[in-house]
Amino acid sequence: MKYHVVNSKTQAKFGDVFEYLGYYPQCDFIYHMVFSSDDFVNIPDEPDLPLLLWHAEEAFQEDTSSISRDFLYVTGNYNLPNYFSIHDIISSDIWSNKTWNDTKTKLFNCTQLKDIGHRRSVIAALHKANVLDKCNWSYVNNTCDGSWFDSALGFTQQDIDYAHSIDDIIPYDPYPVEDIAHNQSLPDIWKDSCVTISTETTFQHYRTQVPPLMLTEKTYCAIANLTMFIIAGPVGSLRLLKDQGYETFGDLWDESYDNITNTAQRLRAVCELIEEVSKMNLPKLHRHCKQRLLHNQNVLYNIDVKSRVDQITNWLVESKQNEI
Repeated sequence: MKYHVVNSKTQAKFGDVFEYLGYYPQCDFIYHMVFSSDDFVNIPDEPDLPLLLWHAEEAFQEDTSSISRDFLYVTGNYNLPNYFSIHDIISSDIWSNKTWNDTKTKLFNCTQLKDIGHRRSVIAALHKANVLDKCNWSYVNNTCDGSWFDSALGFTQQDIDYAHSIDDIIPYDPYPVEDIAHNQSLPDIWKDSCVTISTETTFQHYRTQVPPLMLTEKTYCAIANLTMFIIAGPVGSLRLLKDQGYETFGDLWDESYDNITNTAQRLRAVCELIEEVSKMNLPKLHRHCKQRLLHNQNVLYNIDVKSRVDQITNWLVESKQNEI
């Protein structure tokens, strides 16, 4: 049964997320897909229905001060209340269930679209390790200036120089389309790679922001495709995966970077780790991790979507009861 859902007008391109998930909360509610706080003027005036602000694809909340009624705000930030993970579900839809492959000719898979500081630094680490010719990699743009490396977050001129050490080798775009993470017609770069370096959407938190924790398809595609992974992402990324039932690789290499709260120090630790891991026998380690990688893939492809949406139902019902 599809309960009565009032869809609120919004600028967001993602439509009915529950239709996509194939399951609706078991209660009547107003559904508002958040694009920006400017959209909040369009919310229907139906006070008897609980209001759901859905921003689960993003890590941050918009300014809700203009909303005069109670509401439930769902985001993709693991550190905030009412967290909902959707990027793992999306990733399991993107990729068919991949089979195990013992033959690996490349060490790392690291494809980049947007030119952002932590992504530039990761490629610089591979360049310094002199292994780019042993990687499936791309870097489409060369537009990042030094402003990303905010000194208030611990970055120095040395960090900026390190990131710009690859200026003479980028852009490098060997693939025929822009969005490689979502296009299965491309060469199977995951099948050929031992380790995916996931350069996540959120890495740096700015001076005025609470550190976000969100993982996207950049990480879950590595899991779907049975590769080991290093995450250049927010504090607690590996902890989040472990909480979801996935296994990581702390027995093979140092994963303490995941707990480093200083932004600059965390990025340096990730880059140093990449250089160290590049010296390991990665095809052998990949074979060693076969059961672990198959376990991770199994967790991804057996997500209980219904139980996640049922949690939304509980939150909506509780939000309405608290209003009374």
